[in-house]
Amino acid sequence: MRPDDLRTVGKTDLKLPVLGLGTCPLGGVYAAIDETSARDTFEASWNAGLRFYDTAPWYGLGQAEHRTGRSLYDRPRQDYILTTKVGRVLRAPQDRASYQPPAWEAPLQFDVQHEFTYDAIMRSYEDSLQRLGINQVDALFIHDLDHGYFADESDLDAKFNELDKGGYKALEELKRSGEVKAIGAGINERGMINRFLDGADLDVFLVASRYTLLEHDIYRDEIVRAGDHGASMVIGGAFNSGILATGVTDDAKYEYGKAPENVIERVKQLTRVANAHNVPLAAAALQFPLAAPEVASVVFGAVSSKEVEQNVNYLDIKIPDAFWSDLRNENLLPDDIPSPPG
Repeated sequence: MRPDDLRTVGKTDLKLPVLGLGTCPLGGVYAAIDETSARDTFEASWNAGLRFYDTAPWYGLGQAEHRTGRSLYDRPRQDYILTTKVGRVLRAPQDRASYQPPAWEAPLQFDVQHEFTYDAIMRSYEDSLQRLGINQVDALFIHDLDHGYFADESDLDAKFNELDKGGYKALEELKRSGEVKAIGAGINERGMINRFLDGADLDVFLVASRYTLLEHDIYRDEIVRAGDHGASMVIGGAFNSGILATGVTDDAKYEYGKAPENVIERVKQLTRVANAHNVPLAAAALQFPLAAPEVASVVFGAVSSKEVEQNVNYLDIKIPDAFWSDLRNENLLPDDIPSPPG
């Protein structure tokens, strides 16, 4: 499999390369990333054959979109796929003197409002084009509409109400007019694919960390249903924020934090089987989601040229059928979850 092999998204004309670069880490999710490192990462991605780039206003409060745009704006537009997200509007802080940025290391200096109204979706889209310096993106994802950001059910319901009353209409207009080729939603938690399917006709879901070699129950509960509705999946977080790439180490990351003991134990089991077959666990984790017929692409994060080259090479590694069989025999992979051919 090559990183630029194409798969069709749902019932649209959009075709995605099977491997892409996600730009969340380049916004400074773990550490501040300097401009030289960011530029080298994008250059290595292009040279390695990656032609799919996913970004968002939230990543570094605009930083990742600026960096993505600077790396791509002078490339032939027909040669790559670019996606971003809507649902957060960036505004200048009212009190600049006391401003404290949320969540990111060395982000741009903006406040963030979650807004899913018609006007907010349109503004978010137009603002993203300006930050990117590129006049069209291929797909838009509704971003982070879940309990992680709206713990109170009434607050979450209110934001879905904004979508129902205008946000979905904005996305549908952008698609119908040809501004974008596909519309979808980013998913961080179980249950949200079904909630979106009940409210709108979406083409694609970007599933972050919920469909991986470590955890995959979402496949039978939600991904299959989405496929039956004609929607495709893009899988982000195939390494569960790091631990499936690094293995169990003192600073292994899971869900952007310290891995809990039950996760550590399961990764140790996966690592033992991988070692028995001389398979890099990270290669198996990267290839695993692509076995599902509903999955169009996997995007990974990187902050250096070395990480890019390593992940692209993982796509090429031959993984024997016996590895997947042993995972099933040890109850690490259920029989009804697809696995790649050996």
